[in-house]
Formats: sequence, C-alpha cells, structure tokens
Amino acid sequence: MARLFISVAKLESLTAANKVQIAGDRMDLVDLRRTFRIQPAVHFVSVEGGDADPHGLIGLVKSEEELATMGADHMATSVIYVDTAYKVQQGFLGDPQPSAT
Repeated sequence: MARLFISVAKLESLTAANKVQIAGDRMDLVDLRRTFRIQPAVHFVSVEGGDADPHGLIGLVKSEEELATMGADHMATSVIYVDTAYKVQQGFLGDPQPSAT
C-alpha cells in the first residue's frame, strides 16, 4: 500500500465516525485493518494570487521535516518558499506499516 495524505478535516470526520483511531504517531484505519505511522504534512494547493508555480510544488505533499530541509516557512494554511507564497492544506502523511497476521 502506498503512502497517503489525509487532511485535518478528513481525519476529524473519520475520528468522529469511529473509522480511525489515533495513538501517538500511529493511525489505525478500522474498516481496512491497516496501520499507518503519521507525521504532520501539507498538500500544496495553489500559488497565492493565482501566479504560476515557479518551483513545481502544486499537487505535492511535503512533511514538516521536508519543509524545514527546503528552508520553507510554514504558518497555518500558507508556505513561503524562496519568494513564492503557496496556499496549502494541512494534514498528515501516512506510511503504511506491516499488517499483523
């Protein structure tokens, strides 16, 4: 199974519906019987002001660690990279863990 991005809003709705359980950095998808190790991340949605994307980030997901390595500044729903302001969706990046058999 591939890595996945899950937005904060989606995670909240799944939690409210008892379809996901969170413990530390572990997320269990109850119906799928799958476990993911999660870390904070953002999904790049657009360039603020509708300008072109000079860095090719729109559509990509980057973890907080990757943003720091890039030298990007993240605050709430914005990331500034070099001299470009991006609108981002906050969430989590999940790495699938082996299934217990």
